[in-house]
Amino acid sequence: MNLTRMLLAGFLTYVGAAGLQAMAQLKEAATSAGPEGSQIIADAEHPQWLKHKDGRPFFMCGPGDPEDFLYRGTLNPDGTRDGDQMALISKLKGTGANCIYLMALRSHGGDGDKTHNPFVDNDPRKGVNPKVLDQWETWFAQMDKSGIVIYFFIYDDAVRIWSTGDAVGNQEKDFIHALVNRFEHHANLIWCIAEEYQERLSVERVKRIAAEIRAADDYDHPIAVHKLNGLAFSEFADEPNIDQFAIQYNITDADALHKAMVNTWKQAEGRYNLNMSEAKDWGTGQELRFRCWACAMGGAYVMVLGMDIATTPKSDLEDCGRLVRFFESTDFDKMSPADELRFAGTQYVLAQPGISYIAYASQLRGEIGLKNIPPGKYKLRWFDCATGKEVLQEKVIAAAGGQSWQKPDSIGDEIAVYVQRIGQ
Repeated sequence: MNLTRMLLAGFLTYVGAAGLQAMAQLKEAATSAGPEGSQIIADAEHPQWLKHKDGRPFFMCGPGDPEDFLYRGTLNPDGTRDGDQMALISKLKGTGANCIYLMALRSHGGDGDKTHNPFVDNDPRKGVNPKVLDQWETWFAQMDKSGIVIYFFIYDDAVRIWSTGDAVGNQEKDFIHALVNRFEHHANLIWCIAEEYQERLSVERVKRIAAEIRAADDYDHPIAVHKLNGLAFSEFADEPNIDQFAIQYNITDADALHKAMVNTWKQAEGRYNLNMSEAKDWGTGQELRFRCWACAMGGAYVMVLGMDIATTPKSDLEDCGRLVRFFESTDFDKMSPADELRFAGTQYVLAQPGISYIAYASQLRGEIGLKNIPPGKYKLRWFDCATGKEVLQEKVIAAAGGQSWQKPDSIGDEIAVYVQRIGQ
C-alpha cells in the first residue's frame, strides 16, 4: 500500500461514516447557500436602477404596507405570532405585485407596542429571539419563492433603543449583523435602514449603520434609507453604501408626482435609484394606476402606502403586476425620463434616444407619438395598462422628426407603447 492510500485509509477510519456524511452536508450547504442569479442587486453600470444578478431588468411595484406585517396576530408565549402573514403572501402571489414594506423594530418609539420587536421577552438586553427569526424565515422563504421583495426596514420612525450618538455600539452592531446573517440568503431582499430617519438618527449614524449592513451582507443586497416628506437626498448622494432613496412625498396629483420624480431623478445624477415608497391617499382603481404609472415613467419604483394586502382589492394588486410585467419586458433600465420628446397625445416619455422609447398616456386623445426620432424601421408593442392586453406591430416605417401612430382598436385609451428601432 502506498503512502497516499495509507493516509486515506487512516482518515476514513478516523472520521467514520457519520463524519463523511457531515462533511458532505457542509459542502452542499456551502455550494447552495446564498441567492442565485435572480438576486436583486444595485446595477453598477446604471446605479439609477436595480437589476437581477444575471443581468435581467428588475422593476418593483406593489404594497407599501402593512408596516406591522411581522407582528400581526396573537402573541404566543415563545414570542412568535399567530397571524395572517401566509394568507397575505398567498393573496399577493400570482398578481405580479412584488413587494411588502415591513419593519423589524416598531417598539421603543415607533408605531407599534412594546412587543413589536424580535428580542427574547421583548427585552433588547436579552438579545434576539431565534424562534422569532425562525418564524420570519418561513414567511420570507415563501415571499422569496414567489418573487415578492422583502423590503426590510430595520427601524420604524422615532425608534431609539441604543443612545450612542453618531456611533453604532456593540449591541446595535450585534443586532444588525444577526438580522443580516439570518436573512441575507434571500434573492428578493432590500435593506432599508429606517423610516423617517431624521426623527431619531443623525446622518453619520445612518451612514455607519449602512456600513455595518454592507460588512455583514455577503451578497451585497441593495441598501436604502427613507426620509421625512421631501425630495432632497444630498446628504447620502455620494454615500457608497446607500443605493436607494426611499421617498416620502405626500401629494396625490399624478402629473405633480411625475414631475417631482423627474426632478429628483435629475438631482440624483445617476448616483442612486428612486423608490416612491410613501404618499398618502392614492385611492384605488384607475386613479391608483395613473399615479403608479406617473411615478414609474418619472424613473422611480413604486410602493403604495395603505395597500395593506388584506383589504386591498385584488384588481389593484394586478394593476401593479401589469406595470411590473410591462417594464420588465423592455429595456427601461437603459432609459431616462425624456418628456421633451413627447409628441401628439403622449403624456410621458422614457427614452434611450435613437434606440428605444416608452411613450405613455393615461387618457389618450388622438395618436401617440415621439419627437426627434431617427428615420428607420421600428417595432411597436402596444400595452393596455388597464387590462394588460398587448398588440405587436413590426417593421413600422418612421420618417425623421416628429412621428405619431394610431393605436390598435383593441387597446384602450390608458396606454403605453414600447418603441424599438430595428433598422434604417
